[in-house]
Amino acid sequence: MATYTGKPVTLPRPINQIYEKVADLSQYRDLVEQLPAEQREQLNGVEFDGETVRMDAPSIGQIVFRISERTAPTHVGFAAEGCPVPLSLNINLKEEGPESTVLTPAIKIEIPPMLRPFIGNKLQEAANKFGEVFTSLFK
Repeated sequence: MATYTGKPVTLPRPINQIYEKVADLSQYRDLVEQLPAEQREQLNGVEFDGETVRMDAPSIGQIVFRISERTAPTHVGFAAEGCPVPLSLNINLKEEGPESTVLTPAIKIEIPPMLRPFIGNKLQEAANKFGEVFTSLFK
């Protein structure tokens, strides 16, 4: 299984507050609608709905992730639905200080090694995009 780790992002909130927001997706739709137009553009193709998040992944199409595991306050795992290969997204949280949390997204996917050079860059972009999404939401 290949793992594509997104760029870690530092969020100016306590770890418990970040965990609660990552582990409960129902509140994100309203948050996205309240963002300035420029930030909403960065989230183009990303939709939140209850226990799922949908995103447009370049060269892959739309992917739906459903929450599959929770380990308070450091980890939330999402499993892909409708994907032809096993795929998961993990959000790992690390307390940097009382009011600061580092969030690191990672995509794990079961693909043959010979295909990795062709789609690896797109998966890395998707992993980085998840970090950008949370940066936009927690500013």
